[in-house]
Amino acid sequence: MLSQQESSRKDPDSEPEVFRSPGSLILSWAWFVVAGIILVDLAVQGRDHTALVTAVVVLVITGIVYACAWRPKILADSAGIGVINPVRDHRVPWPAVVKVDVVNAVRVHCAPPPGAARGKVLYSWAVQSSPRSARKAAMRREAASRPRPRLTPRPRSLQPPPGAPPPGAAPRYGELPDAAKEVLDRSSAEFTAGRLSERAQHARQAAARAAGAHRPADQGAGQPGEPGADPAVAVGTRAGEDGAAAGAAEPVTARWAWLPIAAMTAPLLLLFLVVLI
Repeated sequence: MLSQQESSRKDPDSEPEVFRSPGSLILSWAWFVVAGIILVDLAVQGRDHTALVTAVVVLVITGIVYACAWRPKILADSAGIGVINPVRDHRVPWPAVVKVDVVNAVRVHCAPPPGAARGKVLYSWAVQSSPRSARKAAMRREAASRPRPRLTPRPRSLQPPPGAPPPGAAPRYGELPDAAKEVLDRSSAEFTAGRLSERAQHARQAAARAAGAHRPADQGAGQPGEPGADPAVAVGTRAGEDGAAAGAAEPVTARWAWLPIAAMTAPLLLLFLVVLI
C-alpha cells in the first residue's frame, strides 16, 4: 500500500478515466428497471399471443438501449484512447493522436498510417454536444468574461483596499478557484476533449523525454561549427521522429462489437418469427 505522500504524488495520467453522457446512463437504467417490471408482469399474467409479442418488443428496445445508450463511452489510460461506439470499438495509442476537438461530438483525429495521405477521424457516440449546450457554454463564458459592476468606488491608489485578498491568494470561503470556474464554463463535451488533449500532450512530452534520455548524446548531432548542430534542435527532431515511428508502430485498431450486435439483431429476428406465427 502506498503511503499518503506517495499517493498524493501519483501521476493522474496513469489512472484510467471513463467519459460518457450522464443522461444516457440515467435513461438506460430507467429503461432497464421499466423493462424488468414489464417482463415480470407479462410472465405472471400474460398468456396470449399479444403478451408474447409485447415481451419480444421490450427485448428489442432493451437491446437498442444497451447498444446505443448504455455501452458507448470513451476510455483513456496510460496506453491511449478507446472509443467505444454502439457496434464498433477503436483503440488509438497516444502517439497516433493528432488532436481532439468537438464538432457536435467529441472527435479524435488520428495520424495517417504509412502510405496514406490522411488519418482517420473517429466520432464518439458517447459524448456529444448539442447546439443548445454549446450556446449555454458560450453564454456562461461571455458572462464570466464580462466585468462586474463595482459596488464601491475604485480606490485611487494602486494598492488593494483594506481587507482585500492579495493577488494569487486562495479564494475566500464560498468562492470557487479559477480552475473550477473554467471547468464549469465548459460543456461536458468540451471538458472531455480538453482532458483528452491534455493527456495526449503529456504522453508526447514523456515520449520525447524518454527518446532524449535513451539516445546517445552524439548521435545525429552535427560537427562543431557546422550549421544546424544545435543539440536542442537535434533532440526535438529526434523526438518528433520517434513519435512518428511510435505512431506507425502502434496503428489505430478497430473491431466489431458482436455482443451489442447480437443484442439488437437477435430480438428483431425473434420478433419477426413471433409476428409470423
